[in-house]
Amino acid sequence: MPKITKKSKLGKYLIEKGYTQTEAVKVTNLDRSTVHKIYNDSNYTPSGSTIKKVMKLLKKLDPKVKIEDFFNF
Repeated sequence: MPKITKKSKLGKYLIEKGYTQTEAVKVTNLDRSTVHKIYNDSNYTPSGSTIKKVMKLLKKLDPKVKIEDFFNF
């Protein structure tokens, strides 16, 4: 049985901003499974290259946002 995780901070933020997972895949050019993890797995920590792509999307939404707002490093 798969483990149940809660929505991530980033997933909640993107949903509030109206970004679906499909739209995030298109904007970031990330694999659908990676975007799914970003939205739904509060324990997921992305790689540096993934963070860079996510930040490109986030900066479009809010130039003041920081990656530390969403992930614990």
